[in-house]
Amino acid sequence: MPIYTFMLYLEIERQSYVVDYKMMIIQQVLLLSAMVCSNLLSYRRTQGKSPLTDIHSPISAKITTAIALIIVFVTSTLSINTLRTNTWGDTYILAIFIIPTLLNIVSGDAAAQISQKLSDTFITKSNAAPPAYIGALSGYTIIIGYKTTADTFWPFVISLLMMALHATFCHDTDHDNNSNAAPQLYWYAIGIVQATAIMFCDL
Repeated sequence: MPIYTFMLYLEIERQSYVVDYKMMIIQQVLLLSAMVCSNLLSYRRTQGKSPLTDIHSPISAKITTAIALIIVFVTSTLSINTLRTNTWGDTYILAIFIIPTLLNIVSGDAAAQISQKLSDTFITKSNAAPPAYIGALSGYTIIIGYKTTADTFWPFVISLLMMALHATFCHDTDHDNNSNAAPQLYWYAIGIVQATAIMFCDL
């Protein structure tokens, strides 16, 4: 999702800015490589299941994944700023994905491990990361359009389609629960609200 967002961001802002595409391709390759490595680290600890999608992942694996991904997000943002290939919003991309990554630590079975009071809430019914990432993407595209007057209608529609597909075919929810899509919608709403707040406030 972060890789997709960086690419989406470039295409949206291509309407208003001149971007060094050769350098950005190199950065995309480096970002992809770093994220693959961070995922492989967590896969080894969870027998091939990603802590971002598997609700039964232990909290230790989720923490490891969160630390690895945050390092990737921070390093990518710093490199873009250092190489001066950034335009308006790369810091927001960093911020909007760090929060869902941290929320993911306390979602799924890990939430019940932290407190039994959370065991019957939507927090334990699915992992926060996938729907909250998509929600962050939706909020991101809305405010990009508002701030830069760029046409973000189709990117926003794509984000809604991604959410619909995820809710329909996901494997990160408790399938014994009859309302599988409901927890994801809550996480999606949290993602879009926090992303909109971060970007709208010019933090």
